[in-house]
Amino acid sequence: MTNSEIAKLLARTADLLEIKGENPFKVRAYRNAARIVENSSKDFEKLVKDGFDLTRLPGIGKDLSEYIKEIVLTGKFSKLEELKKELPSGLLEMLSIEGLGPKRIKQIYDAFHIASLSELKKYAENGELAKLKGFGPKLIDRILKGVKQLKKAGVRFLWAEVESVANELKEYLLKFEGVEVVEIAGSFRRKKESVGDLDVLVIAKDYGKVSEYFVKFPKVKEVHSAGLTRSTVFLENSLQVDLRAVSRESYGAALHYFTGNKAHNIEIRKIAIEKGLKVNEYGVYRGEKKIAGRTEEEVYEAVGLCYIEPELRENRGEIEACLEKRLPNLIELKDIKGDLHMHTTYSDGADSIEEMVKKAIERGYEYIAITDHSKRLLVANGLDEKRLLEQLDEIEKLREKYPQIKILKGAEVDILEDGSLDFDDEILNRLDVVIGAIHYKFNLSKEAQTKRILKAFEKIDILAHPQNRLINKREGIEAEWDEVFKKAKEMGVVLEINSQPDRLDLSDILAKKAKEIGCKFAINSDAHNAKMLEFVKYGINQARRGWIEKEDVINALGFNDFIKIFFKQK
Repeated sequence: MTNSEIAKLLARTADLLEIKGENPFKVRAYRNAARIVENSSKDFEKLVKDGFDLTRLPGIGKDLSEYIKEIVLTGKFSKLEELKKELPSGLLEMLSIEGLGPKRIKQIYDAFHIASLSELKKYAENGELAKLKGFGPKLIDRILKGVKQLKKAGVRFLWAEVESVANELKEYLLKFEGVEVVEIAGSFRRKKESVGDLDVLVIAKDYGKVSEYFVKFPKVKEVHSAGLTRSTVFLENSLQVDLRAVSRESYGAALHYFTGNKAHNIEIRKIAIEKGLKVNEYGVYRGEKKIAGRTEEEVYEAVGLCYIEPELRENRGEIEACLEKRLPNLIELKDIKGDLHMHTTYSDGADSIEEMVKKAIERGYEYIAITDHSKRLLVANGLDEKRLLEQLDEIEKLREKYPQIKILKGAEVDILEDGSLDFDDEILNRLDVVIGAIHYKFNLSKEAQTKRILKAFEKIDILAHPQNRLINKREGIEAEWDEVFKKAKEMGVVLEINSQPDRLDLSDILAKKAKEIGCKFAINSDAHNAKMLEFVKYGINQARRGWIEKEDVINALGFNDFIKIFFKQK
């Protein structure tokens, strides 16, 4: 069980206990435990199997310690299964609706005994829900929209899939007369690897006219609502987009509020309350007086904090780091000086080595490594394994033709099931860069997979896409990541943050864990054609979410420094 999987079971238990009306202290204990597990750099499965006393961790008492052990050892949580049997299944589905948390679902159930989505829709439409305290027109509208869209609950789009339409929409809105500012908030602004919807904030002289213009955006498939302050549409790809009107005086507060995430915002509100302040989407208030809100910097400063970059706002220690003046100076795209993972027509790439070289020069790179696949995948694609030797000869010629860039000889070599590599030492010794990658046998046990990786560390320079995940498609391998990262640091093996939009591997959580251990990273495109060299920007997004700084990244070094450090590690 991963930390995330354990945390989800604990959080869902908290939700159902709250709906049931259980003691709020017990509910809070489960939520705190879920947060601790989710954000911890420790591998809870390993802690349990190593016999570690979990009660030594803050927020985890004896009972919760036993629950976590049960989850790790059985893959299930009996308390949660019991709660599911006690409560109507429709209540669980309601948790997927925006605006309906456990408290409001309990409120609905206690008042009307509504236990299905169809009943919820009926009571929302006939005005009965509006009689409940706090159920105003905006919430009723969200409930009706949520019921309609629930069949799509959980569907998320890759950040890269949303990027072009988000930018197109922003450009479209800025063309309208009277629109002063357009900003896309939410998980998109936090550069999360996948996005559920878009929250677009706009400052405009006449929001009504902007709303009319917004719903005519060419890619709109369906208009759900067009109100005085908020409009909602669904695009051709079924992505939901909410447009919200904000005032210039409240812009910073709204941007902070709608960027999230929820856990980060809750912590900010707690800090504000301790200082006698109130924070909401309209501003920061002392009593009835607004003291901040025009900018995000004002909001943070008002509660005694420094500005926190959007990518870090996940309640993973960023607030404590701010208070202790140790927030990272996050890496930027302009810091990347080379790309150490790309494929050409010598294996499964679409462009020649020369085309890749030209594109890299265009991007201002000082160096690249050509890393086509090794024997197993070459043969699988009907290619001669001797092609690599031909490629090495061509690289020699291109080095003379393009002296302005350093072209390194490399290969992405398969890590076989036993941890040996797919090329023998004679070939490996001719390479400047050996990238090791797992491309099959993903379902080995955690212990076997760890042993496999550590064995490969003896002969590789970079571990490519370490988790081997495909976002929304494949979870990836399991390994003792703490052990892997410690050994990588010890042996000088660089960990890749793969920039392919459906990989972004390492994940942000594991990247942060590896950084804390002291590992070095390479942010690579894994390009299979020249245009894909641009994908490195997605890797930068992921690295920033993992708290990665320029100093942590091997290919953020100029070539002379790179060869001193990289080849010293070899």
